[in-house]
Amino acid sequence: MPRISIIVPIYKVEKYLPRCIDSILSQSFQDYELILIDDGSPDQCGAICDAYAAKDDRIIVIHQENANASAARNAGIYISRGEWLAFIDPDDWIHREYLFLLYEGAEEDTDIVICDCLVTDRETVTDSDTSQVRFITESLERIEKNRIVSKRVWGRLIRKTTVGNLRFITGTEPIEDSCFNELLFDKKMKFRITDAKLYYYFIRPDSAMHIHLGRRSLNTIIPLIERLTTIDDPEKRSRIIQRCYKNVFYARYLEMYTPDYETVQTRCQELFTLLRPYLKELNLKNRIVFSMFTTFPQLYRWWRIVMDPTLLDYEKKQKANFKKNK
Repeated sequence: MPRISIIVPIYKVEKYLPRCIDSILSQSFQDYELILIDDGSPDQCGAICDAYAAKDDRIIVIHQENANASAARNAGIYISRGEWLAFIDPDDWIHREYLFLLYEGAEEDTDIVICDCLVTDRETVTDSDTSQVRFITESLERIEKNRIVSKRVWGRLIRKTTVGNLRFITGTEPIEDSCFNELLFDKKMKFRITDAKLYYYFIRPDSAMHIHLGRRSLNTIIPLIERLTTIDDPEKRSRIIQRCYKNVFYARYLEMYTPDYETVQTRCQELFTLLRPYLKELNLKNRIVFSMFTTFPQLYRWWRIVMDPTLLDYEKKQKANFKKNK
């Protein structure tokens, strides 16, 4: 059995896919299986996957009707045989020592091994020196403070037994990673982490991921609430409830300058009503803060701006676009 199962969900990335696959095949660590899931891609992605599989028997290709990234990753998990799972997006690529260093960074009781990433819009990047890479053990609290680490499933190895029966929630794209982590992470887990940039996150010029990100994030609320029926741990329940509230706050703010903002507001209010019975499970501070943010949207807006003043520039651009398209 392979030590690592690498799962790559694939859709409309024929320009970037060979770079991703080549970076995996050129790894110094070779004890892995590569599961490529062609998620009904209308371009040549399926043919590219089959061509690579014909040359390397470690590659497994799944062709399925388009069902989005969550279903594609779930299909990969289902047939995976490795001790560890690695999720890689098809337009990204990895350092030559990525698998080796992450695998070596794990200890016997480690649940997740995490590296940093290089965010780039360049087509190629020269691998950095890894002779000084060091891993440290971190708590869940510290992990959650790192936005990239807590919101993504790439840039890490996850022990398959830690994942267990958990699967990605279909329909929560484009923030399905965040939902998965909210359900997966537990304060009892052991995280090993390094600040070495071993994963290359590519910002595509044609990416539509952030279009209407706010309202699309509202799709996560009901699925997460439904999962609460299977969770007894008060700490995890509190974390998921907080995430639901934050997603609604964020959506209401991001969509502030869209033509149909009233529709978004109405949907947010419906979700606040749905969340209200769960508010009592939060501590006093969060109950007060979340109640205030729910009632007074401008209070949340100013809090966000204080935390991140660059949002003022974002608002100016949004206002300009709104006036232009009005």
